[in-house]
Amino acid sequence: MADQGYSLGRDVAIDIITASGPLRLPKVTKFSSKPKFANQEITTLDGNTDELLTPKGWDGDIEIERVDATADNYQAQWEDNWFNGVSNGTVTITETITETGGSTSVYRYEGVVLRLDNAGTKQGDKTVPQSFKFTARRRKKVG
Repeated sequence: MADQGYSLGRDVAIDIITASGPLRLPKVTKFSSKPKFANQEITTLDGNTDELLTPKGWDGDIEIERVDATADNYQAQWEDNWFNGVSNGTVTITETITETGGSTSVYRYEGVVLRLDNAGTKQGDKTVPQSFKFTARRRKKVG
């Protein structure tokens, strides 16, 4: 629910579909994504400069608090597949945002390669944050 007209993190939900089915990450605390571009600057003989931008996909991060072995099991299966010559395929991430006016925006990240980036630091009485990184071929608006 928006607050004073601003989108909040709690207005966002993500769904991850892997080649073997849904990946249900518990306690997601952060989701970030950023478009990637290749750029080429072209300076003509009269000294004017144009810039060509070519989309090169998306990068992103997902942070969770460890409450079970979901993230560790995902990475273990990914590694087992790789070492056994089994293709892991790509992942799809769907981002659903409840907008400030009550409407919903849905974006789908396609051709995603998802990896566990940090299995977490375990210490004393502290929680264990874990993180994933991903790259996607593209993001499409689907709703």
